[in-house]
Amino acid sequence: MRTVLVTRPQPGATKTAERLLCGGFLPMVLPLTEIVSLPAKHPDGTFHAVAVTSASALRQAPDQTLEPLLKLPCFVVGEATAAAARARGFETVTTGDGDGSSLAQTVIEELCTKHRILYLTGRVRAPAFEATLRKAGVHYRTLKTYDTVSVSYTTEFLVKFFSAGRIDCCLVYSHWGAEEFMRLMRREEIAHHFDRTPVFCLSSRIAEALAGLDRSLIHVSDRPDESALLELISRV
Repeated sequence: MRTVLVTRPQPGATKTAERLLCGGFLPMVLPLTEIVSLPAKHPDGTFHAVAVTSASALRQAPDQTLEPLLKLPCFVVGEATAAAARARGFETVTTGDGDGSSLAQTVIEELCTKHRILYLTGRVRAPAFEATLRKAGVHYRTLKTYDTVSVSYTTEFLVKFFSAGRIDCCLVYSHWGAEEFMRLMRREEIAHHFDRTPVFCLSSRIAEALAGLDRSLIHVSDRPDESALLELISRV
């Protein structure tokens, strides 16, 4: 059974581990980042729609912040985020094609450019969604509901964790997570566990953060969603 290192934050890491087990893999869960809530006060003004590029933005938003927005159309980046939107009470949810740029195109096509969008997001985020909206002249405001921070592990913990067995491949889900992964694999005490270990990334932007790693070891999903990523592991 191939072992897969799962580096994404919770609660997603546990869900990924469950999918890996069902697919015949042995997951080793080691979140390198975690999601923390930010104080989120509803900005002033009228909005005509909500946009979300991360399910974490919905999970971390307070009820009192979301309640006035639930009747608005909600545009989301993928199926996982759509499920989170419906779970929080949004009635009309439109799903994009899997990344920020394509979601922005969906918003542009569906709404009048004079409409104002409230973008629920994190402090650390990819720029594509906002850049595409700005280029099209769409008005939007950001509401940061969460931050992404690094998770620190002692050397003693890491040595014990990796002594459990060989790492056959690694999953990386974010640009920040990729940077943390590079720091992890350079730690002298555990570096040998990553000799010639393939790394599977959710997008090409994430792969760009793996500077210095042999490019032949880096594999990028055809689509920026977990199902495509797990299919890729099965093929390689």
